[in-house]
Amino acid sequence: MTSRVSLRQELDELRAEFETWRKGSSQSTSRPQDATAPAEPTGLEHQIAELNRLVQMMLDEAEETVTEHPVATVAGALALGIVIGRITAR
Repeated sequence: MTSRVSLRQELDELRAEFETWRKGSSQSTSRPQDATAPAEPTGLEHQIAELNRLVQMMLDEAEETVTEHPVATVAGALALGIVIGRITAR
C-alpha cells in the first residue's frame, strides 16, 4: 500500500515539474496571441498528454491486477527476483 501511495505521489510531482518546465519554455518562445483565444496544443504537448494518459491507465490496470491477484503477484515477483539473482550472480 505504501508503494502505491509513493508511486502516485512521485507521478504527481513529475506532472507538477513538467508543468513548471512547460510554462517556462512557453513564456520564452511566446507568440503573439489573442488573450481570449485558448492556446492550441503543440504536437509535443499533445504527445506528452497522450503518454501521460497511457501511463495513468497502465498504473490503474496494474493496481487492479495486484488487488485482484495478490498471491500471484508476490509469487511472480519472487520468481523474477530469483531469475535476476541467478543471472547476475554469474
